[in-house]
Amino acid sequence: MQLPEFLKSALRYVPAAVLTAIWAPELLLQKGVLALALENERLLAGMVAIAVAWRFRLTLGTITAGLVALHFFDWLF
Repeated sequence: MQLPEFLKSALRYVPAAVLTAIWAPELLLQKGVLALALENERLLAGMVAIAVAWRFRLTLGTITAGLVALHFFDWLF
């Protein structure tokens, strides 16, 4: 089966969309309520992980930085 070209180009964005749908609620919601405050340690750790991923493009570095930041912010708050 041959897919149309516009569909092939749109399918490139599916993995990023699915991954975002998985992690965004984990970072932005606390007990089902939108939490965009500095007390949201998951959001802060996610921002650290996103910055590391953007700058270095290393999967293991991103995971490590996110986990270390999460534990640090959890300890801090």
